[in-house]
Amino acid sequence: MIHRIIAAVTFILISLTLFAQTDSVRIVAFGNSTTAHRRGVEKVFSVRLQEKMNMAGIAAMVINAGVGSSHTGSVTDNDFAKVRHGMDRFQSDVLVHCPHWVIINFGLNDAYQDEGIHGKARIALVKYRDNIEFFIKKIKEQGGEVILLTPNPLGSRYEQFRITQVEQYANCVRAIAREQEVLLVDSWELFKKHASATNVTGNIDFLYLDGIHPNDMGHELIAEALYNLLLPQLVPTENNCRNNAVNRQ
Repeated sequence: MIHRIIAAVTFILISLTLFAQTDSVRIVAFGNSTTAHRRGVEKVFSVRLQEKMNMAGIAAMVINAGVGSSHTGSVTDNDFAKVRHGMDRFQSDVLVHCPHWVIINFGLNDAYQDEGIHGKARIALVKYRDNIEFFIKKIKEQGGEVILLTPNPLGSRYEQFRITQVEQYANCVRAIAREQEVLLVDSWELFKKHASATNVTGNIDFLYLDGIHPNDMGHELIAEALYNLLLPQLVPTENNCRNNAVNRQ
């Protein structure tokens, strides 16, 4: 009798899981520490986005695939941070979920110059572009859609050369979005415009925990922008997950 009850409960749980997988809009937020859950932030943008979807009556599952210190490449490309980077975990953190939408948010770690103004970026701009375009290609082949986020601007504690460096990567993301015809949330401009509208000096530091990681206000700006982009797109569609395998070409 107990075995039958356990079997019945297991069947119900599996059925509910499959129903949620097939009936919900699956969204993966793929990025670095500005995507990941973080101490000092009550709700990162992925959590806020799911709440906004649910309040609008949209069945959505937003999966947070942010990892602190990660860049778009592999640990073999740059191993300053001993973590699983974008290429290392793209299959296991993104494609395995057969997402309808993937939010890609990288750049701050890719652009970082560990040896200062004359040092090399952890991931060169050309390689960064290649990696982002690879992600887009594989997601589209699987039947998903993409929203790119530019890296957010750096606060006043950072040197001008670092701000200029990150802006090049933001410009690259804008160009990719145009060329690949994917949606874009320009976090760089979003933060700048909000700061200008909020205070006389336009200083953006009030949007950060530490000059680089958005606080709750910053995450709310991103979540609202994502929600406004996604809402018109979320008409009933069938997602066909065509191939989970990542074969880099």
